[in-house]
Amino acid sequence: MLISENTKLAEVILQNYHLIPVVSRFGIELGFGDKTAGQICEKYGIDKVFFLEIINAFNDKSYLPYKKLREMPLSVTVDYLLKSHRYYNKVKLPLIEKLIEQLKWTGNADKKNKDVLKTFFARYRKEVNDHTANEEQNVYPYILELEKNYYAETPDADFTKRLNDKSISYYADIHDELNTSLSDLKNIIIKYLHPADNKEITEQILTEIFRLEKDMTDHTKLEENVIIPVAKKMEDKLKRKIN
Repeated sequence: MLISENTKLAEVILQNYHLIPVVSRFGIELGFGDKTAGQICEKYGIDKVFFLEIINAFNDKSYLPYKKLREMPLSVTVDYLLKSHRYYNKVKLPLIEKLIEQLKWTGNADKKNKDVLKTFFARYRKEVNDHTANEEQNVYPYILELEKNYYAETPDADFTKRLNDKSISYYADIHDELNTSLSDLKNIIIKYLHPADNKEITEQILTEIFRLEKDMTDHTKLEENVIIPVAKKMEDKLKRKIN
């Protein structure tokens, strides 16, 4: 279903509980009664159009929000992406790590299997941390500065000098390594690791990994289909303006 500003948010969550962390990322707390999506956005001071585009994209794989999002300030999308980073690093990855610690095997197999899994997970977690840190320290600040100077009557001289040397294509990071590491982690559990005694924990771990993978895929699509093309267009217009 297409979620509109008149849709009751509780009904949305009841139909798709996977949207709970997405809603939470906007700072919205559960217990919203029969309030509509529009009323919730007004209560929390959230951009209604942006919220509906994101929530519909997560709710329906065929829904492509990019056209409307490209018309919105980049700062709004960047703020959402930063909240996504905090969710990955502070909530989702620590949860998976705790679940791995709960796995149990009989005898000597316990330490051996757990060490293998922890090694692969630690490598993946470091790559996610490094990737998000690069975006937070280099990519996003550049994008926000670009947007500020794009709309400024007189662009900052220091920034325009940098603009001629580098572009968003220089700052933008690649995501292939993250996907490869996550695939390795899934294959270890599904194909090669001897089944744990508490297999229900294994199932929880895989469920969380697949959810994280889906979330990060949507995150990447926002960067590649909204942030980068809009920033590139701003760069080109700003260069013509100053040269």
